[in-house]
Amino acid sequence: MVIPAPRLKFYRRVRSLAPLVAGKPDGVERLVKGVLHLWQRTSYPCLAAKRAPYGSSGFLDEEVVQDFAAWLSGEPFNEAAYWLATTYAVLVGDKIRAERALYFTPPRLANRVIDVLLEGGASLTKQHWHDPACGGAAFLVPIAQRMASSLAGTGLSASQQLDHIEHHLSGNDLDPVLLEISREFLRMALSGLLATTARDLSLRLFKGDGLTSSVIEKLQLDVLACNPPYRKLKASEVDRYRKTHGDVIEGQPNIYGLFINRTLQLAKKGALIGLLTPTSFLSGQSFSKLRTKLLTHADTLHVDMLSDRNAMFIDVEQETAITVLRTRTASKIVDSKTRVSVLKPEGEFEDVGEFLLPNSGRPWPIPRAASDAGLLQSAENVGFTLSDYGYVARVGHLVAYRDERQRFAQQPAAKPDRLVVPLVWATDITPDGRFDHGRECRYSRDRRFVQISSLTDHGVITNAAVLLQRLTSSDQKRRLVAAAVPEAWVAQFGGYVCENHVIVLEPVSKDAMPPEKLAAILNTQPVDRIFRAVSGSSNVAVSELEQLLLPDPAHLKRVKKRGTHLDDAVRTAYRIAS
Repeated sequence: MVIPAPRLKFYRRVRSLAPLVAGKPDGVERLVKGVLHLWQRTSYPCLAAKRAPYGSSGFLDEEVVQDFAAWLSGEPFNEAAYWLATTYAVLVGDKIRAERALYFTPPRLANRVIDVLLEGGASLTKQHWHDPACGGAAFLVPIAQRMASSLAGTGLSASQQLDHIEHHLSGNDLDPVLLEISREFLRMALSGLLATTARDLSLRLFKGDGLTSSVIEKLQLDVLACNPPYRKLKASEVDRYRKTHGDVIEGQPNIYGLFINRTLQLAKKGALIGLLTPTSFLSGQSFSKLRTKLLTHADTLHVDMLSDRNAMFIDVEQETAITVLRTRTASKIVDSKTRVSVLKPEGEFEDVGEFLLPNSGRPWPIPRAASDAGLLQSAENVGFTLSDYGYVARVGHLVAYRDERQRFAQQPAAKPDRLVVPLVWATDITPDGRFDHGRECRYSRDRRFVQISSLTDHGVITNAAVLLQRLTSSDQKRRLVAAAVPEAWVAQFGGYVCENHVIVLEPVSKDAMPPEKLAAILNTQPVDRIFRAVSGSSNVAVSELEQLLLPDPAHLKRVKKRGTHLDDAVRTAYRIAS
């Protein structure tokens, strides 16, 4: 497990703490500081203040608070620090947690980021390390511990070791409570040195927006390690960052993409950057400018794929990647390659080879599992896409909450002034790849038909096509769930409209592959694995489908004639091309 094992024990304890802070605006801050005080009093008496933090004393006599502090005292320190920071995130509530993106890094992942940075040449004794979104000190604590360990063999005195750490480690965050907690965690992590020197720690932890702060711009940073916040920026927030990050902003960006850009701005030339982020920047259309900038301003040395999101973070619904960059002087865009490892189910990282990072802003194809590596390398030599199969992709036209056209549970009787056609929902595409219009579904069963003015209206489809569910999850058996709309069904109604959770693949050439054959190919396991390599979000994006590498249809036809199962035929057709 990447998340420390006592997750259930943690949840039980946090649930018992929740009633103590209900309805109290600053209750969570006071409670967490009180728990921290009790923990220090038990395990780090030389660091504990004589008095409880202001406003926290009322919590100290509560049995559940004492029990929680005692539990933390018995856990490994880095894991206990993770649990206390996560307690703050959980108790502030889902709304605030989402707004501030309070999702903290488990110790094992923090150590993996540091390990890969060190393998890339980072030095704990010579270079300045920084975290621009340091949160609960998930990176700062293990870096400080490793610095102390490395410095212990250099002949420096304890006081000199502390001086070095204070001048070569820094962090930044917007949340003053987390900064205060981080400072205490760092004091606890270095308590041995502090006790020896009888002095306190004076580390540079800055309060401010890590995306724009001028204070941290003055630091000479050799190494950055960061798990940036991730949420889509509100439209009202975008202009605030346009001056600093306009070169990578497309539409309404995710804030973590701007943090990736910020690390490039803050780092010295030749600096190393370790990022723990969602995988969507590897493929999402809105990250195209960022991918281009990464190729011009840095070398992507290494990517770790961490596909089991439930084992990575608590309450996070995205796949995760560790990316290590080395900055350099900006140069002409060229195709690049990066080393890729994947996290196996048993918890070990497996090197699966080098993979191409296209220079055109297209998605970066990265395997999600070791078993995908050979298939993806074969597919990279294939030049066939949906356009070669005679199809274009687009999102269904009707947005249910916005569209005011009348909808019906059943097709009403025909009238000269009324034209009604089927309305197709994502639920009409069955998990096993069949088209079943109007199948019982809680959301769409009363809205199976829609009134239109003409079959030539925008969004009305009048021919057979392939439909895909637009929202799928990496947890599903298949990310691509496709079904063919039969010609006879289209002829029966004259046309149909798709809701916007459906993607329509429409034939646009006379020699286009029949929809039922294309749907079957898209539903194969090899094509699904190739798609996963270029899709890091829960949306099946049109841009990703348009660039999906498909086997040569001529090769596939020849292999299929031998009676080979379609999955095996597709896999063989990819290999023939390579």
